[in-house]
Amino acid sequence: MTVPKSKRNKSRFEVFHNMQAVQKELILYLMDDFGITRNTNLGEAQFLDLKFQRVINLCSDIVGDLHRANDLFVTNMMEYGQRRLYQDKAIANCDVLKQELQSVIDVISGLNINKYKISIKLIDKELVLIKSWRKADIRLKKKLNE
Repeated sequence: MTVPKSKRNKSRFEVFHNMQAVQKELILYLMDDFGITRNTNLGEAQFLDLKFQRVINLCSDIVGDLHRANDLFVTNMMEYGQRRLYQDKAIANCDVLKQELQSVIDVISGLNINKYKISIKLIDKELVLIKSWRKADIRLKKKLNE
């Protein structure tokens, strides 16, 4: 039995929902100066400014790649390849985002490392979700090849 369209619950695509949580979490850290508990010198402040921009840009790139991949309605192998490319870019950007956070932890002293555990777990979850989505698309590829 089908549910009338007006009474259907809106489905949340977990990949997007989780990425929004990652983005929100990181922006809160950015606004809190990455959890620094002491004043930094000028060099550290400039380094953090660069990292702030880099983290925000990476989050935006990931969200953009996910939206572009999801917006493709795959009807042929070329579109499938394009979708896969966007998914791969999102995965690569998630890895780079983790590396950027690690570089902040490595370079800046006085950070509260415990604050980063939540962000890293969310990024790892995002990686698993994107890879699962990509794996589910293999069924779509098989249908296209028939």
